[in-house]
Amino acid sequence: MNLITLAAVYKGDAVTERGLRTMLFEIPPNGGKKPIAVPITLLPSFAAQDTCAAGRYAAGTHMLINGRLYPHPEDGKMYVVPTQPLVSLNMGMNLNQISIAGSVGYIGEQRREDAFNFGIMCQAPPQKSIGHTWQDSLGFKIESWGDDAERMKKFLFVGRSLSLGGTLRFESWTDRDGNQRKNYKIRVRSMQYSFFGKNQKNEEIEKKIEKEVKEVLDQKIASKKKSYVKKNVADDVPF
Repeated sequence: MNLITLAAVYKGDAVTERGLRTMLFEIPPNGGKKPIAVPITLLPSFAAQDTCAAGRYAAGTHMLINGRLYPHPEDGKMYVVPTQPLVSLNMGMNLNQISIAGSVGYIGEQRREDAFNFGIMCQAPPQKSIGHTWQDSLGFKIESWGDDAERMKKFLFVGRSLSLGGTLRFESWTDRDGNQRKNYKIRVRSMQYSFFGKNQKNEEIEKKIEKEVKEVLDQKIASKKKSYVKKNVADDVPF
């Protein structure tokens, strides 16, 4: 599962190298020391009906969008495929909510004590226009902070399944070589997550307990055998 509900500003249309028409949107910046708008590329879908028709909206129109996220590994864009018709809004609003479920693909490099970064892998329906099939997995970078980060550190490990709610973020910078870099990530909303399956540490404790119980039982069995042998020997000694 990877669903997003957002309010965004329509910026215009664009055409891909394959001749595919797309719609460009920006989620207005909200909060943070250096707030930055989040650019997304919308792929018209059957579910959106005629609300994705060319020329229907003027640039600057505020829109409500419900859809699935498809991060593209090659062009670096974040595609959204609507799961229902688009809705035009009379005024702007702050809405940027992601619901995602999958398995932990990796634990990232941790550079701060109050943050925890990892990656989630999940599945989504095929999208031929961007080359996505059922055989492909979608990878999302996740960041958590504060108490949420502490819980993630404690209970997450590669392969563990979880679901979470968060917001889509975007970063753009110039590296040391002068190249323009960009990056999408999901910031976990406080307490909006659930872990599935057993905790790794609990499994270790269970194994330790089982080992200790086995050792105690083995000792009792050995003690009974020893006591039985002594009794039989004593019974055989003549007066």
